[in-house]
Amino acid sequence: MNSLNIPTTNPRTLKQNVIQILRQSIIDSSLPSGAEVNQVQIAERLGVSRGPVREALGILEQEGLVQSTPYKSVIVTPLTRRYVDELYSVRVVLESLALERAIDRLQPENLEELNGIVEMMRIAAQEQDSERLAKTDLEFHEYIVRLADHELVLKLWKQIEVGVQRCVHTQHEIYTFLDEVVGTHPTLVTAMAERDKATAKQILYEHIYESASHIVGQWPSPQSEGEGENEATK
Repeated sequence: MNSLNIPTTNPRTLKQNVIQILRQSIIDSSLPSGAEVNQVQIAERLGVSRGPVREALGILEQEGLVQSTPYKSVIVTPLTRRYVDELYSVRVVLESLALERAIDRLQPENLEELNGIVEMMRIAAQEQDSERLAKTDLEFHEYIVRLADHELVLKLWKQIEVGVQRCVHTQHEIYTFLDEVVGTHPTLVTAMAERDKATAKQILYEHIYESASHIVGQWPSPQSEGEGENEATK
């Protein structure tokens, strides 16, 4: 990595600041998929010692954003077909359970909040603000998970949230028209308002797997077994 397209930080904030900067740099591809992470360069860029950088990379490895090889290198975890498939297969299970419980607890003010988030998504799409669109997209889904009032589901969802953020950011870069991202979110809110669990879960399932298909659809089909697992996004 010859140059670093990442922000600087105040050394007094140290570990948490370094974690947040590196995490966001991976999510928005400033540190691209499969890139080697040079701790010395990052420490110099951020104006900190190598200690906080090393600690931050340990946290990011737990989140699945980087991979380390003992005595060799640290790389940004490649986005592969297998990574996306595993991530979204877990996501759809967690969000489907959360959705079912959320419908049971739904109040008028919750519908108002969800419709408000959808409207913010529309505005962000119209203004071509992909960063705000990605943020509100995830905010919509997290709101449903929180509405479920299930601590373990929320905890597990938060563990995969960073990976989902990364995929959502990649997905939004693929669309020619950002208003496509709004997609079936309004229809899902309608099904929730009607307390139609079967329809709502089907809409959610199709929405999540359509998102996954948009991400992997940009890659060539693997020519041999296992090839797709090492193939990073371009």
